[in-house]
Amino acid sequence: MVAGAAGVVLFNNEATGYTIALHNYKARVVQVTSADGITIAAYVKSAANAVATFTCNNTVLGVRPSPVVASFSSRGPSSIARGVLKPDILAPGLNILAAWRGPSFKIVSGTSMATPHISGVAALIKSLHPNWSPAAIKSAILTTSDTTNNIDGSILNERHGKASAYDRGAGHVNPARAADPGLVYDLGATDYAGYICWLFGDEGLRTIVRNSSLTCAKLPKVKDVQLNYPTLTVPLASTPFTVTRTVTNVGPAHSTYAAKVDSPSSMKVRVSPETLVFSMAGEKKTFSVTVICQGVGASEIFVEGSLSWVSKKHVVRSPIVAIRGAGGPAPAPSP
Repeated sequence: MVAGAAGVVLFNNEATGYTIALHNYKARVVQVTSADGITIAAYVKSAANAVATFTCNNTVLGVRPSPVVASFSSRGPSSIARGVLKPDILAPGLNILAAWRGPSFKIVSGTSMATPHISGVAALIKSLHPNWSPAAIKSAILTTSDTTNNIDGSILNERHGKASAYDRGAGHVNPARAADPGLVYDLGATDYAGYICWLFGDEGLRTIVRNSSLTCAKLPKVKDVQLNYPTLTVPLASTPFTVTRTVTNVGPAHSTYAAKVDSPSSMKVRVSPETLVFSMAGEKKTFSVTVICQGVGASEIFVEGSLSWVSKKHVVRSPIVAIRGAGGPAPAPSP
């Protein structure tokens, strides 16, 4: 305001789209989206005497559409192992009123805000299910997440285009459903060790586990695509590719789940068996998923669908992503 301006309209560049990460400029500054900024700039240029009216509001509830993936949210695929879907999950991280240094508060945006939301959900699940492994808790969060927004449409990205699995992961976290997922995809230390052996070999195993006596000789090497992960990633190919998964019943003892596949016409998915029947809590069932992609354009990097196991009470959803480069050899370890 030193230059004599009555106020400043600050709008995002095109890359940030509809994301507005608020900052305290301690001045008469109004932040608007890129789209709104372009409209305002065009109006100022076309009007002989442009007029702006500012209205101060309190917190606005029920913003539509929401949630939306922020421009700064990390995108996939993973550069290390394409056979594991990254990102995993979407969580609130834009303009969060957070505790700050000392007794004060501040509006903060970023992964540092999304992380405590997910940590809190994980702590909630752990308090309800103290015997669950970290992998089971993660599975519960991913397979119960939301893929639609508050206007019953697909979750959008920062430019209000449809967000893909490489924008939102499995979906937006839903704490209430995550506490009661029905089925979980579990993993133990041996599974992770086998994956590390496939990815990095003996040296990687010794480094990560911090035990120089460990070796991969007696461990089965587990490829990324075959890891018992709650998401399914396969090669984008016209030949059949099959992965196997094992789920554990953490819902009602007597439960029956039917497979429900949602996929585009270019992705054919076959699940075997198509029905899982459980007679006790803690029971495990293994199934296979075979994916074939045909008629995919050369410019398309990936195709996505989903597999849901549906019972009378639960829907256990896993994204299926077919991507070029998945299922190949492990990447060479970094020097």
